[in-house]
Amino acid sequence: MKNQFVKDLREGDNVNDVFIAVRNDLRTKQDGGKFLGMVFRDRSGEIGGIMWNNALEASRQFQVGDVVQVRGRVNLYQGRHQMVVEYLAPLMDGQYDINDLVYTPEHTQDDYQQLRAHLNTVQNPWLKQLLDAFLNDGKFVEEFLAAAAAKKWHHEYRGGLLRHCLEMMEIAQPICNLFPEIDKDLLLAAIFLHDIGKLQEMTHDLYSDYTTEGKLLGHIQIGSDITQEKISAIDGFPPKLRMELLHCILSHHGELAYGASVVPKTLEAIVLHHIDNLDAQTAAFSRIIRETRDRGQEWSEYMPLIERVIWTKGELNS
Repeated sequence: MKNQFVKDLREGDNVNDVFIAVRNDLRTKQDGGKFLGMVFRDRSGEIGGIMWNNALEASRQFQVGDVVQVRGRVNLYQGRHQMVVEYLAPLMDGQYDINDLVYTPEHTQDDYQQLRAHLNTVQNPWLKQLLDAFLNDGKFVEEFLAAAAAKKWHHEYRGGLLRHCLEMMEIAQPICNLFPEIDKDLLLAAIFLHDIGKLQEMTHDLYSDYTTEGKLLGHIQIGSDITQEKISAIDGFPPKLRMELLHCILSHHGELAYGASVVPKTLEAIVLHHIDNLDAQTAAFSRIIRETRDRGQEWSEYMPLIERVIWTKGELNS
């Protein structure tokens, strides 16, 4: 039974527990010797690790995604917790509890019912047929409910993609009330479908990583192809509506520099982009603030992805 979780580790702690290894990076020291850089994860978060001795031998013992027994000590390096590893060994199935290692929210089924309720409001008969083609596909639904929305930044857990889409639909409701010219049916369908390419872009097992297809094509192109395939099976689907929906998927990252195939050029596409970004960034900031507070700190570690630290709004001295 696992007793030590990443979120509870502090400087000076001795560690002897089970984690998922999500990085195995053998590097060369200035003297020509080798050291091993690692990252370990459990259901509560992740922590970097380093091994100075027997690095080459240790790197050959495990692969990224393996569950490993780790013994070491926590220190601070450049303001971040790091585990100096003394011993590491891979474990076999049955030697660990997956629930200790992978966070799965308890509300997944409730989230799915709420998402279905939003989609049930869609009146456009063509979009209803398309949505039913997905929702009546048992294999798709199973994969959708198990998928993470991202590898690390936001909604990075099983059921995270579902949660991300549901939150986006909740955000969309008052926006559509405020701007009635928005095609709400199209927007809801686009929210549901905008990230479905991630089902094939990433693995969604113990550890989320990019597949070969994901690395070569990316989830935007994959999602557009999946949607096009479903549309093609619906005889008479309007070409204009097809273009509008595919444009939303292809442009939802907003800028070419951020991976969009095209920039948003319709009302629904620009609204989708901003709702997507708002929900993703809010979820990520909330997670970072929560984890930082759990460590008893006022400021987060430096986040290279957004080039800043985040303030938890802890108590001020005055």
